[in-house]
Amino acid sequence: MRKRLIPIYSVLVVAIVLLAILVPSCGGGRTFGLTMAVSPLGSGTAVDLTGGSPYTSGTLVSIQATPLGSYQFVKWTAPAGTFANATAAATTFTMPAQNVTVTAHFVGPLDHFKSYNVADASPIGRNVSLKDQFVNIQATVRQAMLFANPTTKVHMPPAMDISNPDHHLTFYWLNHTEYGRQWNVEVKNQFGTQLLTVGGPVALAVPTQKLVPGNHTQPVGLDHFLVYAVVNQVTVGVPVGLKDEFGDDPEVAVGEAIFFANPVEKTVPGAAITPIMHPDEHLVFYKVTGSTAQPPTMVQAVNQFNAQAQNLYLSSPASLLGVPSEKLEWGEQLDHFTVYQVTQEPTPALEEVRLKDQFIDITVNVTWPYYFCNPASKMFLTDVFPPIMHPDYHFTWYAIEPEGQQSWSVQVQNQFGSQLLQVTGPSYLLVPAQKQVPGDHGLPVGLDHFLLYAVQPGPYEPTGVWVKDQFSSPTGDSVTVGPPLWFGVPVEKTHDTNVIQIKNPLTHLVFYGLGGAEVSYPKVQAADQFHTQNLTLGLPVYMLGVPSLKLEFHPLPP
Repeated sequence: MRKRLIPIYSVLVVAIVLLAILVPSCGGGRTFGLTMAVSPLGSGTAVDLTGGSPYTSGTLVSIQATPLGSYQFVKWTAPAGTFANATAAATTFTMPAQNVTVTAHFVGPLDHFKSYNVADASPIGRNVSLKDQFVNIQATVRQAMLFANPTTKVHMPPAMDISNPDHHLTFYWLNHTEYGRQWNVEVKNQFGTQLLTVGGPVALAVPTQKLVPGNHTQPVGLDHFLVYAVVNQVTVGVPVGLKDEFGDDPEVAVGEAIFFANPVEKTVPGAAITPIMHPDEHLVFYKVTGSTAQPPTMVQAVNQFNAQAQNLYLSSPASLLGVPSEKLEWGEQLDHFTVYQVTQEPTPALEEVRLKDQFIDITVNVTWPYYFCNPASKMFLTDVFPPIMHPDYHFTWYAIEPEGQQSWSVQVQNQFGSQLLQVTGPSYLLVPAQKQVPGDHGLPVGLDHFLLYAVQPGPYEPTGVWVKDQFSSPTGDSVTVGPPLWFGVPVEKTHDTNVIQIKNPLTHLVFYGLGGAEVSYPKVQAADQFHTQNLTLGLPVYMLGVPSLKLEFHPLPP
């Protein structure tokens, strides 16, 4: 039988029809579903304003995120498609050629954190650049030291619930070259207002995704934190209840402040800058005792330093509680100062200035320079001299002629402990000076003026320390610190029309009498805002100025 031939054009038509049926279209009339979601649940709403899902690929869809309560919008994410602006609450989304879920991420108020010690962690060894309100440093990230869970806290009703269940932090020790600097920080949280002296930084707290246990998502909207050690004695001393994913502690005792954490901008070489998102959010970590909840032996976590899951072995029980805190005021801590008496007849300033501090607002005449102050290092309860933080900071100590004097009771705290001083004055003005000879020092940029008040005599136990300044022997001088003589308060100074504001309102100085040191330099050349002059300094070192926190003060009746 003769076979029938099928025309070639018929074969092509059939093939085209089959392809149209079997191969998905990347455009044309095919549509794809758009689903809106929020994270975490209950934090806000995400709305498709265009309202026409499903859409063809390439359609511009108007979307809007609205936070609820105290939550804030952070960003949009989607597995495919593009956003005109992923960090804008109202923006447009370009549909991909697939079904897609667009998620609006919100962040609640900074949580409390229940923190656990990490044992036997592997070293990281990554170099980073870190910049916060205190420092701008290059550092090396070492091994993990703490792992922090978000936690509920019950102190006084109502309970502080967890806002961001996926927010976790891993703390890493840091190596850098700027140890020794200190700052005074006034913080406010649920435990009241506290004055902290902090040093470092000592660690970096890194947002971390906890995989096991819990299978948490990445911590969106959580900053990195630069962690400073609290070096003064500040204790809360209250019971609280805590509950995190590892267990319930109906009552633990919150004790001494251990760490203060600043949000920080982080840059890893070869990676994008991680900016600060919430510059006003800070954490104070307090020691807790009495925790009975047992954490798992190990957690698995991922962050920017560990692309693969890292096993962190935890010590039990919880050791620290991180408390969201408001930073009210802060200023860098000063060095100690050795004080030398001016022995020759110097040139008086003979200038009129207006002085305004926390106690008084007066106009006075500035007269004779009586003393000169050198930055110094003090060795106390250690066997190492800490570095001098500000080698260019010097003072010329001038007498002033105020009209009348007043008295106050002042509670101060420094490395010698807490002391109650009765002060009268003011009597002298410390003027920042550039010591030009010897040493070729720079200008004392950032150094406040100080008004000095006489400390009334009272009981005081002498203390032995070692001090070292530019004029000391290489091994320093063993001295006996006597009673406090002068109390220094940062002061705003107006000279002619030039107003010099206070830069570090929390830093004060207490000057103690000294005995034992016999090293001095006969002459210095110093320049201050009044004049440049040569000063002959006498033997021995006369006083030691000690950076101090003023805890409270009260006026005394005349």
